[in-house]
Amino acid sequence: MKKVFIFSVIMMVSIIMAFSIKSVEAAYGGNETITLNAPLSWATLSPSTKLSAFNYTAADISSMLIYDAAAGAFEVPAASDLLIPLNVFFVYPNKETSVSFTYETYTPGMITKNLLAGWNSVGTNTGGKAIDEFSTIQSSVSTLYVPGSLNARKDTTGDSWGTDADRDLDKTSWPTTLLNSHDGYWIFLTSAVDWTKILD
Repeated sequence: MKKVFIFSVIMMVSIIMAFSIKSVEAAYGGNETITLNAPLSWATLSPSTKLSAFNYTAADISSMLIYDAAAGAFEVPAASDLLIPLNVFFVYPNKETSVSFTYETYTPGMITKNLLAGWNSVGTNTGGKAIDEFSTIQSSVSTLYVPGSLNARKDTTGDSWGTDADRDLDKTSWPTTLLNSHDGYWIFLTSAVDWTKILD
């Protein structure tokens, strides 16, 4: 029953989303502004690499949540949660607004996200194929779920998942399915695993 309830909540928040990326700078410092151009709609957002600041106008955002796999519930993220790559935030803007990332200057290296058995929400720092992105943990992943028809590019004029949106992607499609940075995905794990990614 708990799994059904969690998945129902996932379906509720995983509706069509639209973003546009206004400007992009290198990951070694710099800034990026992302416009949330679909007010009164849930959207997902994930930093692609380490941040020193995540700025937004609080009055423009009705709700910002993060999924806690251990609790099986959505929670308000702590300020420190907003700076961690591979985390995913569920954002509900009440008007067209924007958020800005300030990228931290850092030495390239590894970052690890602890994933638990059951549903986990994850972001990605690459635009690669699903089979490559989840290569180190694919034996534990039973389901990759893609929410929203505009999930691929956060832009109403960009690429769309089309018929692959808002549904499970079978592993047979992973060699050709492309993931995108800033996006959020749901994965269901049969066992707990540490997911390690290279930040370059």
